[in-house]
Amino acid sequence: MTIDITVERKAYFDARGKIILSACPGSGKTTCLVHKLSLLKKECLDTYGKYSGIACLSFTNNAKDEILDKYRKSYSDQLEYPHLVSTLDSFVNTYITLPFFYLLETGCLRPKIAESAEQIDSICKVYYLKDGKQQEAFSPEIRGFITTNGSQLARSYAPSAVWIDAAGRYSFKGTVPKNVADADFQAYGAAIMKIKKKKGLISNLDSAFFALTLLRDIPRIGHLLIQRFPYMLIDEAQDNSDIQHEIFNVLVSLGLSNIEMIGDPYQSLYEWRSAKPALFTAKYTAAGWNGLPLNENRRSVQRIIDCFSIMRTAKDPKINSLGVEDRKLPIIVYKYNDTNPKDILEHFEQKCIDHGLLNCHVVVRGNTLKDKVTGNTTDINPWKTFIPVLILKAIFHFQSGLVRNAINEIRAIVTILEHPKLPYNDRQELLNERKTDSNFNSLLLIFFHQLPATSNSLQDWTTLCLKAFTDKFGVDASEAFTFKQRMDGFTMKDLKKEPVDNYFNKPASKKTNIPITTVHQVKGSTMDAMLCFFDRVSGKESITFKDFNQTTTFPSEKQRIIYVACSRPQHLLAMAFPDSISDDELIQKFGADVLIQSIPVPIISALNP
Repeated sequence: MTIDITVERKAYFDARGKIILSACPGSGKTTCLVHKLSLLKKECLDTYGKYSGIACLSFTNNAKDEILDKYRKSYSDQLEYPHLVSTLDSFVNTYITLPFFYLLETGCLRPKIAESAEQIDSICKVYYLKDGKQQEAFSPEIRGFITTNGSQLARSYAPSAVWIDAAGRYSFKGTVPKNVADADFQAYGAAIMKIKKKKGLISNLDSAFFALTLLRDIPRIGHLLIQRFPYMLIDEAQDNSDIQHEIFNVLVSLGLSNIEMIGDPYQSLYEWRSAKPALFTAKYTAAGWNGLPLNENRRSVQRIIDCFSIMRTAKDPKINSLGVEDRKLPIIVYKYNDTNPKDILEHFEQKCIDHGLLNCHVVVRGNTLKDKVTGNTTDINPWKTFIPVLILKAIFHFQSGLVRNAINEIRAIVTILEHPKLPYNDRQELLNERKTDSNFNSLLLIFFHQLPATSNSLQDWTTLCLKAFTDKFGVDASEAFTFKQRMDGFTMKDLKKEPVDNYFNKPASKKTNIPITTVHQVKGSTMDAMLCFFDRVSGKESITFKDFNQTTTFPSEKQRIIYVACSRPQHLLAMAFPDSISDDELIQKFGADVLIQSIPVPIISALNP
């Protein structure tokens, strides 16, 4: 593998000990990580022998697979035993929690890890028959906990969303509710944990807490783990929770001397899943840690870098473009209203075509604006169940390159259709078994290519889907695909004749099928051009013009979402703001060189600014 070794990169490759690597967007973080693994592989063998290895841990399966694939392609070699490339959750579960859980004396020898929030919620309920129909209620252990206004806590604060932190305190998604006494909420969390232990089903967050408890109480477990993995590299470490950070703090205190945390706190998007990016930032300057930067961006031209750097603090070092061809394309700002989003999309599409930009995306924050942008403002489901809609969602993910998501979704759908009466937990267990069934998963991959095109009418697509399920799986899915008798605002006879594409999975363009997606789905991607739509009204799920501001301390999650979105393109960044934002405000924010593109305009005259 040939790699450009700059001063910054050499400092990282040569560094050993406790390392914090803060890597800006487009810095080639994964390339550097893979090269560091190649250096450490021989060093580990020479120093620790053939039974000790490197643990390289990342946040998602996609990131883990990218590391393995890049290493294999770069060095024509595999990272095999004694080395490990895994997700952080899997590492904690496999090497700490599950094998040693019995030492906690909880009465459960070896729990299972829940695959979904629904599993946790379901074990906190009891089920019974009344008048021949199945009813459900919350388990007696948690039924008595109430808010200050007298409602059941479990109705407002689902058991699956009650988290435990490194100190053993409970919260609702990281926040303690104000409408319940703290002591009562802590008791509610403890009751939920008791149910999970008794039923033998815990979340990954629970597993991390138990792992931390085991390491604190039984140091020998940590010593054995360090002996097995004397080098630990944690990728995407900005998304670590407080418990995960504390696990590694304990391992360091037990003698782990070579640990690297790699990431970018500005690209942390998972605070809603207990990520604590501020803890990564604190380590960068903490005593005993060696904070190193990667501030050379090999993805974007400088004007794009300067644009997304608006979110960075004044004290942050400048990010510099390195080796990127500058096609002299200005940053474009569109002003949208209720009628012109599709005209904006067409102009952006034509701009991409004229400049040979092939890998292009349209990005929005949430589905409401996404529907407005595509003109898909009618939320319809012409079928009696949601199964067809879920299949269309899986098709969209498959066609967008999110193959793992698509396979997981279609696997669940097939399992439901094959076993409609199977109890929820039993079905989840079957799904877990099927995840590792290579023959079944290969069948699912082939099945995607046999599903009918969404250019078919709703009626024809439904008929062809039914045939595909019967031919491939021997399943009669007709009940799940039954059309409704009537829908407000539609004549069913005419609706069935319309193409599926008129209502579902609509592309953002007409000529080159530019995908429209959300920010979370493009994180980690590189593209030629990107158009990002900003919301009109500020809300929990929105990003607005006002959010595009410099921070004095640490950027908010909305600012980090903007940062991630605007740091994806190489050559062309376009943004669409509500037309209530004045030209003066736009120029003050983005500079005089920004192109404020009026819409509608004759397409020909708008091509060359």
